[in-house]
Amino acid sequence: MQISIRSRYGLRAMVYLAKAQRTCSAKEICQKEEIPFDFLEKIFSRLQQAGLIKSQRGARGGYFLAKPPRKISIREILRALENEEIFSVLCKRKHRFSKKKCPIKKVWKRIRETLSSTLEKITLADLCEKK
Repeated sequence: MQISIRSRYGLRAMVYLAKAQRTCSAKEICQKEEIPFDFLEKIFSRLQQAGLIKSQRGARGGYFLAKPPRKISIREILRALENEEIFSVLCKRKHRFSKKKCPIKKVWKRIRETLSSTLEKITLADLCEKK
């Protein structure tokens, strides 16, 4: 599994919103988290579509979490930001998808299920905790 730059930036922006506990402008988040503005707008569009954040227009406009950080799992965030299912593993043979049964498919399935379950248990609030 490889996490894209979009997901890394998205997680950082979500942690920022969770810690701020208020409406924050995209410009503020970009400056503080060093995320390109245009890229953050695309990330926030996906997060809005997934129901994880909301926006407010106006002079005090910006973005805020749609629900409490303890109710947002890391798996939800990653699923909203990735084009493909990041938890899937395909067996390949010579750079083409193999029609033969993958000998370790069951192992990949168990790894995928364990990873998915673990990411479901970790919340945005967990990422905000000071250690």
